[in-house]
Amino acid sequence: MAETQVNAEIDRAYTQLKALLAKSGCTVTAENQPQSLTAKQGSLWGISPKTAKKTITFELAQGETGTRIASASALSADYWKLTIAGCIFASALALLCIWISLDLAAFAASQEPSVWSWLATPTSGANLQAAVMLSDLTRVLAVFLAVTLALELFIVAFVRSKIDTFAEQAMRSLAQDHGLSA
Repeated sequence: MAETQVNAEIDRAYTQLKALLAKSGCTVTAENQPQSLTAKQGSLWGISPKTAKKTITFELAQGETGTRIASASALSADYWKLTIAGCIFASALALLCIWISLDLAAFAASQEPSVWSWLATPTSGANLQAAVMLSDLTRVLAVFLAVTLALELFIVAFVRSKIDTFAEQAMRSLAQDHGLSA
């Protein structure tokens, strides 16, 4: 949650804030002029606190010396859904790769048919070299997917921990660049 105080009447602060958000590429989704404003900012593909898709709610309140502006930011529902779906898919695919790798390694060692041995069994018979190669390939793919999954979880944790960065900069800019000194 970010908060600032600006030396302006609530109507002027609201108008300037709305203009600043529009200039920054935000889409206003709800407003209760001049007390509150909700906007969407960022992209589904954003991987930083400033670029990740989020919903920001600004609350304005008139005080004795100006207007108090408070904001709350949250990652958008579709950002969460895409992230969760991607993590589930990567996890399932990594587990499948591990299973295939272990199965083909066992096939190469024992030469007994197994669930995935058909991948290394062309029409002329079993190819143990192909089984070992496919086992190694699927193991590398499983490691790649695990690293990708860990990186995605790190990105989400980082973005979530600094989600108010855009709102803080917007309010700082409002106070400085629009003559509404804090």
